[in-house]
Amino acid sequence: MPERISGKRAGNKQTLLIVVLMLVILFPLVYAVVGSAIPRGSGSPGEFLEKATAPGDTCIRAVEYMRLHHWELLRQTREEVVRYGVRDETGLDKCKNCHTSRERFCDKCHLATSLTPDCWGCHYYP
Repeated sequence: MPERISGKRAGNKQTLLIVVLMLVILFPLVYAVVGSAIPRGSGSPGEFLEKATAPGDTCIRAVEYMRLHHWELLRQTREEVVRYGVRDETGLDKCKNCHTSRERFCDKCHLATSLTPDCWGCHYYP
């Protein structure tokens, strides 16, 4: 009879250990799924980045496109200017016309995503 009781206790400990290990393993996955479903923010309404100072002007591309692909556009413009001398409506000068502060516009997003652009080695953007 004592062997059955100690066997049940050992089985309970193993079950508890398995449950705890599964929780530890699955917690990051559940946290990521739930975290992506819940909107992030400080709780106060407002935009993450500053809005353009010239309200009548529009960006050279759609906002959603620029958020995801601005670096491709700037890199393509850099290649065209450096290699072929072609200057068009894209480039940092166009950005600076409406987005006057690099700290409130470029740096804020790049710091949040832990990215370091190589633009500022050559270009001045206050």
